[in-house]
Amino acid sequence: MADLSIALELVFFEDNTMKKNICIIAARPHPGPLPQGEGEQVSASWLDRAPLLQRFNLRILRKFLALLLASLAIGGVVRAANDPSSISDDEIRAVLQRVSQHQIQIHPLADGDYAGVNSVAAAKAAKAPEGIAWNYPWGVALFGLLRASDVTGDPAADKFVVEHNLICARYYQWLAGLNGSVTNASGVPALTRGSKIKALMTLGSLDSCGAMGNAMLESMLRHPGQVTPEEKAVVERIADWVVKKQDRLPDGTLWREHSMGGTLWPDDLYMGGVFLVRWGIYNHDQKSIQDAANQIIHQAALEADADGLWFHGYFVNEKRHAPFKWGRGNGWVTVTLAETISALDGQDPLRAQLIEILKHQIEGLKQHQAPDGMWRQVLDKPELWEETSCTAMFTYGIARAANRGWIDATNLAVARKAFAGIAKNVTADGSVKGTCQGTNIGEDLDFYVKRLQPDDDPHGPGPVLLAGAEILAGGKK
Repeated sequence: MADLSIALELVFFEDNTMKKNICIIAARPHPGPLPQGEGEQVSASWLDRAPLLQRFNLRILRKFLALLLASLAIGGVVRAANDPSSISDDEIRAVLQRVSQHQIQIHPLADGDYAGVNSVAAAKAAKAPEGIAWNYPWGVALFGLLRASDVTGDPAADKFVVEHNLICARYYQWLAGLNGSVTNASGVPALTRGSKIKALMTLGSLDSCGAMGNAMLESMLRHPGQVTPEEKAVVERIADWVVKKQDRLPDGTLWREHSMGGTLWPDDLYMGGVFLVRWGIYNHDQKSIQDAANQIIHQAALEADADGLWFHGYFVNEKRHAPFKWGRGNGWVTVTLAETISALDGQDPLRAQLIEILKHQIEGLKQHQAPDGMWRQVLDKPELWEETSCTAMFTYGIARAANRGWIDATNLAVARKAFAGIAKNVTADGSVKGTCQGTNIGEDLDFYVKRLQPDDDPHGPGPVLLAGAEILAGGKK
C-alpha cells in the first residue's frame, strides 16, 4: 500500500514589494516514511508546481512547522508499528545477507587431496574436501545464494558457490577415476557411497542430481570463463540421467515407478524440470525447456484442482490423486513454473498455457494467505501451522510473475506481505525456522500435521533467498 505521508517543502524568497522574508508551505505526496529533517528547501522551483496553501510570517511559521514535522514523523513510526505486513527493501536485503552469511559460515570450504593412488586404502587415507554437500535442498540453497548476490551487492555468496562447485567437480573426477587406478576396484563402490557426494556418484533418482545440477549450471552460465572440464563432466552426467535414464511414462512424464506403487510427484517438476530448463539455456536448446514445460502440463492435468491448487502427487496405477494440498508440494510447482516461463521463447504456445496455470494457482493461493502473510502446511486447512519454505516459494513465484508482467503488478503487495511473515522466522544469526522436514506423499492429514520443523531445516534457506532476491530484483528494474 502506498505511504500517504505528506512532505512539506518550504520555499524562502524575498518579496520585493513587502521587503520581508516570506515562506510558502507546499504539500506533496511522499513515497515513504518522512525522514528526519526533510521539509526545508532553498529552491523556488516548486513555486510553479506545488499547491500554494498559505503565506505566513517566517518567524511564526518556524515554530508551527517544527511541531508539525515532529507529529508527522511520530505518526509514521506508529503507522509502521501497527502494520505487521510492512517490510522495507533494506529489511529484505538484511534478511538475505544474514541467511547467506549463515550458510557460508556453516559450510567452511576446503579442497581435498586428489593425488594419484593405487589402492582403496590409500584413497581412504587421502584428505577429503570439507564443507561441500550434495542433496536437493542444498542445491536450492546454492541457487538462492547466487540470486541473492545479485541484489545484496555482496560477492561472497557468488564466490562461495563457484568454489563449492569446482571442489565437487574435482572430487567427482578423482573418485570416478579410482576404478582405473586402484588394484582392488571392488572396494571403490563402498568408498564412494561414504563420500560427501555419494548421491552424484550413485544417482538413481531425480532428487540425487537435478537441483544440484541446476545450481551448477547457473554458476557456469554466470562465469563461462571459469568453467572447467570437470564441471562439464558433472552436468553431462546429470543430463544423461534426467533425459535418458530416469523413468518416464509413455507421454514422457517423469515418474517414480517404484515409489508407493508408482507415483507422480509435483516435487519432481523442480528436481527434473528446472534442470532441464537450465540445461536448455546452457545448450541453447528450446526442446529441453519444452520438455520441462510439458512435465508441468501433464502433471497439472492430474493434480491441479479446480481452485488452482495442487494435490501432493498422483497414484498412476490407481488413477487417483493424493488427498491433500501440501504447501511445499505446491511450492515446487510455483518455482518451476516461474523458471520455465522465464526461459521459454515468447512465441511458444506452451508459454501461454503455463502462464494460465500459474495465474490460476496464484489466485487460489491468495484465498488462503494468513493475515500475517504466511501459508500453511496444508494450504486449505487454516487450523494447521504456518510453514516457511512454501511461503517463500509462493513469494518467489508471485513476485516473478508480477515483475515480468504475467500478472498485475498489484500482486507485489501479496509477495511483500508474505516476506514480512517470512522475516519473522529468520533469526539474528540467519537461521530459518518453521520449515517442514522432507515429506513423502501422505494419505491422512495427521501425517502432515505431525511432520517435524527442525530449526534451520535445509529446505528453508534456499526458498527464502530466492523470494527476497526476486522482490528486490523488481525494484532494481
